[in-house]
Amino acid sequence: MNYWEGYMNWPLHKDWECPFCGGYLLIWGFTHGVCRCNLCHAQFTMRQHGKRVTTPVCLVKPEYATAFTKLWAEQNRPIDDYSDKEWGAAGVQVEA
Repeated sequence: MNYWEGYMNWPLHKDWECPFCGGYLLIWGFTHGVCRCNLCHAQFTMRQHGKRVTTPVCLVKPEYATAFTKLWAEQNRPIDDYSDKEWGAAGVQVEA
């Protein structure tokens, strides 16, 4: 079974784009209101404080977000494609 399936169809703020890759297509996940970027696979939620939002809220932890911004610019690889060793080399302290 595929965890990610079907393009997100809730209205998005017209100027929104993925903060990592600049993409704007999102795919739904199994968890209600959670989606991911079609290009870089960063995850977002479309709910905040129990209410629906039009600007996706990034679910990537800040320490990973900073590193991933650099990694995407250099390698254009999805966020879920990196090993713990690669995250460590990028300066992220990976929890065991």
